[in-house]
Amino acid sequence: MIYPHIVVGAGASGLFFSAAAENSGGGLILEKKSLPGIKFLLTGNGQCNITHGGSIKDFIPCYGPGGRVIRSCLYKYNNLSLIEFLHKNGVDTFIREDGKIFPKSMKAREILEMLLLKAEENGFLLRCDTEVTAVRRREKDLWEVCTNAGSFLCRKLILSGGGCSYPKTGSDGSLLRILSRDLHIRTVTPRPALSPVFVCDYPYGRIAGIALKKVQLCLFREKKKIAEGVDDLLFTHTNLSGPLILNLSKEMEKNDEIMLNYLYPCDKTSALDKINTAVKSRKTSLLNTLSGELNLPKNFLKILIERSGPSLKKISAALTEDRFSVQEVCGFEKAMATCGGIDLSEIDLKSMELKNHPGIYAIGEILDVDGRTGGYNLQFAYSSACAASSVSPASIKR
Repeated sequence: MIYPHIVVGAGASGLFFSAAAENSGGGLILEKKSLPGIKFLLTGNGQCNITHGGSIKDFIPCYGPGGRVIRSCLYKYNNLSLIEFLHKNGVDTFIREDGKIFPKSMKAREILEMLLLKAEENGFLLRCDTEVTAVRRREKDLWEVCTNAGSFLCRKLILSGGGCSYPKTGSDGSLLRILSRDLHIRTVTPRPALSPVFVCDYPYGRIAGIALKKVQLCLFREKKKIAEGVDDLLFTHTNLSGPLILNLSKEMEKNDEIMLNYLYPCDKTSALDKINTAVKSRKTSLLNTLSGELNLPKNFLKILIERSGPSLKKISAALTEDRFSVQEVCGFEKAMATCGGIDLSEIDLKSMELKNHPGIYAIGEILDVDGRTGGYNLQFAYSSACAASSVSPASIKR
């Protein structure tokens, strides 16, 4: 039997493709794990931050240098198109204050079940416990996919096997190695992205759960600043986290220096002036005065004062130049995304077809595209899947 399509991987992008490919003739979805969408169910701690609000033009910088390359794909199949697709198929959404968009049920499973139902309606048969072992061309327009359960033939092959993050879910990078071996497809070496970062002498474990808004992070390597960002910071039991840390984690290496400014955009001098003015007219304790003047949690300030001592000059320095040495950037087991994958120069980004292998399409995280935390990676999964399925975008003005 020759299938119109074979989709390798029943993750977000593979299921978006199968659910969007109406009147396509259907095909076969091959999933190496015993269940589909295992990694998808983990997104947003199971709540599924599916995309982000606002103009699609604002998405481009959120993918780093690759954002400009995938711009046309994102514009054509944008966040409004994704939201309409969900609503049309019975999944209501809402936008949170921070711009993140979730299903109203706050359950990733609702979207997964909808995608599986749509894929079935479109004529796609899901086959689990089927791991791809080789890919080769049989004829000019015919591809053979070899698996642990036999070989399958198709006219159109969709590569949606994910990257390397959370390998226990099936996203372990094995498909990238097969493509490099069998088809000589050029890839960018994968590395963890959106990963937890451990620092030496971490002092904030006892205030786990407290988050600070708009903290600045500057990253130094051998005393040279190599990256910076401003975002929300979260203290956990064991490390620094939150969007600020996750989004810059792929730039970090062991022994790099992190400098945090909790009062951004104030610098050390202006912070000291502000503190001196508040202390001169204070009627309460130093801790209460600083908490009220700086709008920072008392528990956080208590630890910071314990570390710096009562000197206002040292407190100001700690508030604006708190320094830590990177102890470890967690690997793929804890990373939320993958940086690296199929080189974008291999892809026709209008259709997601491989330039040197007509009939093969690559979508989602298997490509060298990674976005910030906030729904950007699932948005690209949808956008690239729609481009490959040639589904017309919703006629909505951006």
